[in-house]
Amino acid sequence: MQQTDGTSSNGLHQAVLNEIDDLLRQLKLDATDPRVASTMKQVVDLVTPIHDDLAKRIEALQRHARWDTFTIAFYGETNAGKSTIIETLRILLQERTKTEARSAFRAKEAEFGISEASLVARAESIEASRAALDAQREQVAERKTQLDVDRDALQQELNGLHLAIEAKKRAASFWQKLVWAFSKLPEQRELVRIGLQQRELAAAHEAQRARLDAQLNVAQTALQSLEAEQAKAHAMLNSLVPFADGQIIGTGRSDYTLDAHGYEFDANGQRFELLDVPGIEGKEARVIDSILGAVKAAHAVFYVTGKPSAPQTGDKDGQGTLEKIREHLGDQTEVWSIFNKRITNPIQLEKGELLTQGERASLAVLDETMREHLGNNYQRYIALSAQPAFLAAADCLVPGSDTARSREKFLAKASPADVLARSGFQSFLDWLSSSMVTDSDARIRASNVHKVCSAVQTAAGTVALIQRDKVAPLAADVQRDWAHVSEQLALAVRALGPALQTHADAAIRAFETRVREQIYEQIKDGVDNDDVKDALGAAMKREQAKLESTLPTVMERELARFQRDVSDTLERFQRRIEELQDAYRSIDTPTLGSFELNMEFGSGVNYMSLIAALAGGLMMIWNPAGWVTLAIGGVTLVVSIAKAVWGFFDSDYKKSQQRKAANENIGRVVGRMEDAMKSSCDKVIESVKTRIDEIASEVEQSVNQVVHINSTLIRVSANLAQFSTTISETEAV
Repeated sequence: MQQTDGTSSNGLHQAVLNEIDDLLRQLKLDATDPRVASTMKQVVDLVTPIHDDLAKRIEALQRHARWDTFTIAFYGETNAGKSTIIETLRILLQERTKTEARSAFRAKEAEFGISEASLVARAESIEASRAALDAQREQVAERKTQLDVDRDALQQELNGLHLAIEAKKRAASFWQKLVWAFSKLPEQRELVRIGLQQRELAAAHEAQRARLDAQLNVAQTALQSLEAEQAKAHAMLNSLVPFADGQIIGTGRSDYTLDAHGYEFDANGQRFELLDVPGIEGKEARVIDSILGAVKAAHAVFYVTGKPSAPQTGDKDGQGTLEKIREHLGDQTEVWSIFNKRITNPIQLEKGELLTQGERASLAVLDETMREHLGNNYQRYIALSAQPAFLAAADCLVPGSDTARSREKFLAKASPADVLARSGFQSFLDWLSSSMVTDSDARIRASNVHKVCSAVQTAAGTVALIQRDKVAPLAADVQRDWAHVSEQLALAVRALGPALQTHADAAIRAFETRVREQIYEQIKDGVDNDDVKDALGAAMKREQAKLESTLPTVMERELARFQRDVSDTLERFQRRIEELQDAYRSIDTPTLGSFELNMEFGSGVNYMSLIAALAGGLMMIWNPAGWVTLAIGGVTLVVSIAKAVWGFFDSDYKKSQQRKAANENIGRVVGRMEDAMKSSCDKVIESVKTRIDEIASEVEQSVNQVVHINSTLIRVSANLAQFSTTISETEAV
């Protein structure tokens, strides 16, 4: 293929799509013979899912490809600190949207005039007011209780006077009652005095209660005023939150970051973008498209982990982190690991070295493991601690927040510059904004080309996997089984000739024996020579009829047995083919998952019709009537005249001569029958070999079908691999 425009957003990908379409189209055209066409259709059926998956991958790369800005993805486990690193970089490198947010934060902070000191002072005032109010409430409650006690005591005194007056009145005489009508009892005068006192006390108590309640209301109002001021201050603080540093940092929830978000930077004359990618260990089904889209767009990837150890592998229940990394990042040209060490106490930064010896050793194993799975595209690990660095850089924090208090704690021990240096972040920042993003145009193109080559190479590997693990063993098994079946068919053919010969010999021997017995019986009774000749001819005709009646049946049974043997052999082979196809049908591939190979080539021939034609043809060749009649047609009875004359006088001599002449004729007929039988047997065996060769040829063509599929898959895999190499060489920067 020709080199595409280096600035094109889709030229490379479209060219590759066209090329892989041509490869598939060539397979469809690569057949004229119907049987070859059937084979190629199966190859196309095998390759099409791989082609479609490759096309889908190239199209996805085309959609996500970035050609203008060098893009780095921060990828890794949930809660590993990806967003913390990016937020710190946004602050230190003055990313545009971060700078705008910080400016808005400072403007609002100045407008509100709220400081952490004022918030603390107001909170302390509120607590003091609340405590004073509570104490005052207790005092008021105690005073009201005392007022109630005084009121109750006076009421009891009044009640006592009422009872005393009633008692005196009941006990008084008439004259006493008459006197009391004009002069009050002392108790009555006391009752009037105390009643007046009770009314005065009630008025005084009411005034005192009102005064106490008023004092409580004043204190309550003062507290509410302070609380309202604090609530207003917090409302102002809440309006600062969207502009504060750290808003993109998660809370540790697995689903905090659901979409990849990009941030563009300009540093030291270099333009680049950082992608904050959702975690790969959260609710991954919700974010997998976002994860894959981000890594497809990225030209370099930082794998961020909070553990100084190699990623874990999976088990039967699911993928591990390492398998996900290999699947997601396998086509990247540049991959780094970032070990984000968790530091929450400033004392940890005072030890001098960020990493312990044990952590360095574990990270060396991480490098080795990552390089083993990602190849030379993996670079190395970088160690830093993002949280202290963020606290050192973040000075737009909501007053009174946990983050603000954590910042105070760290900066009480060291300056922001010292924290950045001790956390390893300053050196990371210097490297990232300089050498990491240099020569970006060439690296952008190299990354995009490598991803395309990797996709094509993966497809080639999938085809090779199917060919190596399934089709090649299937082809070998089928060929081996067919070689065994071919030998069985050859053995069956070789056994047929002697079997037919044995049956024919037995029939001729029976013919010979019965004819001799019959003619000997005639000679024994005494007959002339002419009668012997007639009797011999008649016996041969009778036995000819029997032979013509029984021999075809015997031969037919033998041929039927042969037919069954051939049929059973081929049926077993067909079942074996089906078993092999089932055994090699399923395969697990890295890209397509569990994959069904729908290869259908069977035995490839309707051998029953060929075998039926074989048997029918043999019976047509086998016709004993012809060669028996031909043999009997040569019967003569020759007895020498001299011996015949002598035999006229000697009966025993005559009979012996007749038997001799009969034997000679029988022997001559049997000899001709044997010659005719051998000729027929030879024709039958020749015909059998021809028909079996036809059957074998038909079946072998079907056996060769899987061999052809195997060789074609080898060619397809090689073509894809070569195409990947061609892309790499043609598109080289």
